[in-house]
Amino acid sequence: MGFLPVSRLKQAPPQLRDAVLNKTPGSVNVATAGGAYTLVLVVAHEPAGQRDLSTPGMRERITETLRGRKEQLTRMAYLTTIRNDAQVNNYLARRLSEAKGAAAPNLVPSAPAGK
Repeated sequence: MGFLPVSRLKQAPPQLRDAVLNKTPGSVNVATAGGAYTLVLVVAHEPAGQRDLSTPGMRERITETLRGRKEQLTRMAYLTTIRNDAQVNNYLARRLSEAKGAAAPNLVPSAPAGK
């Protein structure tokens, strides 16, 4: 789930919210919602507010977030290009049109003998 602000966590199902709020950092909790189990590791609770780049780990967190966004954009651009440049060939239709009225090939598999 990553780092979540309390405002977003308040919108989560009650079971998940209870597995995070008022738990000590380092604790692992199990939340059940909709028949699914979710393991929740509480890493830390940080107070709200602006962060300074001198805050421990803040520079690394920002760098990692920017890398993740760049990777996601690159992946989406790659997938879009592949989809747009894809070429689909229907070889069966081509064979049928080239046959020009010849007997069409048997497209339905026959039943095994004895059945």
